[in-house]
Amino acid sequence: AACDAMLGPVGAEDISVDQVSQLAYIAADDRRAAFQYKSLTSYPNGGIWVLDLSQADSQAKQLTFPIDGAFHPHGLALRFSDKNSVDAGRAIELYVVNHLDMTTHEIDVFTILASGELKLRRRISYPELISPNDLVVVGKDRFFVSNDHGNPRHSFMELMEDYLGLSLASVSYFDGAKGHLVLEGLRYTNGLALSADQKVLYVAESTARTLSRYEQGEGLTNWQYKDSISVNMGIDNLEWDGQGHLLTAGHPKMFDFIDHVKDSDKPSPSEVIRINVSEPEMSYETLYLNSGEEISTSSVAAQYNEQVFIGTVFDPHFLRCNMRD
Repeated sequence: AACDAMLGPVGAEDISVDQVSQLAYIAADDRRAAFQYKSLTSYPNGGIWVLDLSQADSQAKQLTFPIDGAFHPHGLALRFSDKNSVDAGRAIELYVVNHLDMTTHEIDVFTILASGELKLRRRISYPELISPNDLVVVGKDRFFVSNDHGNPRHSFMELMEDYLGLSLASVSYFDGAKGHLVLEGLRYTNGLALSADQKVLYVAESTARTLSRYEQGEGLTNWQYKDSISVNMGIDNLEWDGQGHLLTAGHPKMFDFIDHVKDSDKPSPSEVIRINVSEPEMSYETLYLNSGEEISTSSVAAQYNEQVFIGTVFDPHFLRCNMRD
């Protein structure tokens, strides 16, 4: 794949595409500062960026909107209108994981105005939002969120979870009024995805290097484990590619990832894989693999036509790759 480095957002950790409006939404935050300064108030807010996919040479632009206090976005997800509605399937809302500080988090819900601007509609916090990472939207004010740890960020116990491989991560569901823990006993829960009929929930576990499928039981708070597939990397965010496959990016060498956190001059390899989930047994193939010079710490891959956009936890650029080349 031939890739161009796209400048603008620093730490473009999650990217989601609105195929109808031909826009890519990007959650960006200078996470290296978060690792260096334990207080999130000690460095500037992150932002939401948008890339116009209808123009081949477009650059990412930061969206501005009023919001009180800290804004440090992590995962983001779009809520789409009904295909038969006046909005014809375009994204009408944007849901964003926002870290206010190391122990306080919320989900910010933005209305996507006809002008393309964002307007903050609701800020949602609930006790089951422990260490939120990614999310997937079910309907208005209803969503699943992955808690990548069972303990607060940068706490000693969070460190112990990682070093000892403790299964304290979880998935929560917010029903519009209150939260529920729907899956527990997971290891570093990360990317989430839902099937179109909302009957299958896909859950990525980074340190376990697995993607698992859960089938809906009685309602959205009840899920039964079905099966999983092992992958050769620390799997991160999940995005549908438009052809029924899941795209994900991640970290083939987790120790290199840890070194890169401390020193940006030490590259951390990046990999993008495409997972076929339509067969009884899941399988995957590698679409992109780089030793970290082109992009380090890849965290998401989002597709639009022949282009795949690769985001990153830390780097000051993301990639636009043409998969035909």
